Amino acid sequence: MRAAIDAVTGRVSMYRLTVGALAAVIVMGVVLGAVGIIGVDPLGLLGVTGVVLVATIGANEVAARLARVVPHRESSVITALIIACLVPPQATTMSLVGAAAAGVLAALSKYLLVWRGRHLLNPAATGVLIAGFFGLTVGIWWIGTAAMLPVVAIGALLLLDRTRRLEIGVVFVAVAVVVYVGRGIAVGLPALDVLQNAVLLTPVVFLAGYMLTEPLTLPPRRWQQVLVAAVAGLLIFLPFAQPVGPFLLANSPELALVVGNLVGFAVSRRRGFALRLVDSRPLSDSAVELRFTPTRPVPFEAGQWLELHLPHKADVRGTRRIFSIASAPSAEHVAIGTRMLAEGSSFKRELAALEPGSLVRATQVSGDFVLPKDAATPLVLVAGGIGVTPFVSQLAELAHRGEQRDVVAVLVPSSPDEHLYRETLEQAGARIVVLDRDALTVDALREHVPDIGQRRGYVSGSPAVVAAGASALRAAGAKRVRTDYFAGY
Repeated sequence: MRAAIDAVTGRVSMYRLTVGALAAVIVMGVVLGAVGIIGVDPLGLLGVTGVVLVATIGANEVAARLARVVPHRESSVITALIIACLVPPQATTMSLVGAAAAGVLAALSKYLLVWRGRHLLNPAATGVLIAGFFGLTVGIWWIGTAAMLPVVAIGALLLLDRTRRLEIGVVFVAVAVVVYVGRGIAVGLPALDVLQNAVLLTPVVFLAGYMLTEPLTLPPRRWQQVLVAAVAGLLIFLPFAQPVGPFLLANSPELALVVGNLVGFAVSRRRGFALRLVDSRPLSDSAVELRFTPTRPVPFEAGQWLELHLPHKADVRGTRRIFSIASAPSAEHVAIGTRMLAEGSSFKRELAALEPGSLVRATQVSGDFVLPKDAATPLVLVAGGIGVTPFVSQLAELAHRGEQRDVVAVLVPSSPDEHLYRETLEQAGARIVVLDRDALTVDALREHVPDIGQRRGYVSGSPAVVAAGASALRAAGAKRVRTDYFAGY
């Protein structure tokens, strides 16, 4: 099932998938409003959506040109569609002006509320919050109704599954619901009724799936992400109102998310950076390694990934792509290994055309696919093709530190004569096992790794290899299996 879902959602970039999910929410709102199931003016919703799209994209274009950067239009579309789900869907002058103001403020926040090249706050929440503070609009979150929940929940689940952050969304929803139910019980309301209302009549599912896990404002490590989710969930339903001069700052879902963003920034302080291409070398007939010099020191842990932003006339996969870092944190250069197929994506073709000295922007370094701290823990690493890259980083760093670990690396090559980075793995002391894709089974793992029940399992590669490898490792008895996977890679 997991492989089938990944095969569908992995055909497009995360940005395109999010746009599609949000578009489905807007369309459902128009339909349900037209038949009178929810209190939404369908023409008003279409008008607000159109106005906020124009305002957000337009403001982003102007701001990007002033900042001398290439505008990221897909991100602006996502921001605009989210705002359309939050503000009053009415075709009145005030509603349209307020929606436009929220869109402009959201776009500008990406350039003004930044820390060393990274915007700090969820732009849609920030735009609605600031516009509401000045009385231009109000976040009514019309999508928080029982009739809208099915399409909202399906989209949220797809996005959370795609980003492998379902547990982050669950933490937020659970904390928010506990607070909501606790407040209801405290004033004498029936617990079951309050629980139903918390899920059916509030925007917690939408916020969890479409906004909380926005990648550029979410901190990189899992514990940090859980902290942000818990803080936002705790605050979303707590009563709060504070006069600020002639204005009133009151609690709202957008304020709870912004406070969560600030907590995330406080515990991570990530920043963007640029990479200058040094050189490239072939790893096989279809894979290459590219080495970069960062414009500033890039702290990362072996096994983490970075996201590259390469402005160009993009195909459906977009202008950003995630790559596992193949070099050790102690290395002089930052390296990535990737497939370069003739029929590959526009991003890969643009990457392949880079000349030495070219600059590429990296938007973030993130990930929790790291080895356990305890050096005595034996490991079994399953790598599908180019998915070996995080293991290369990890084992190269162990070798650099002179740290000996009991490691078995199970390589599943994309073709029989391809053994990417095998020499590096062997030099680090790993025992190598090579299996065909069809041979990645429970019996094969037990045969080649007899003590697999004592080992911690890690899997990296394509969706199919990750699904098969994780399943086989767990069935064979490996402990606490972790996976590293990026759909649409």
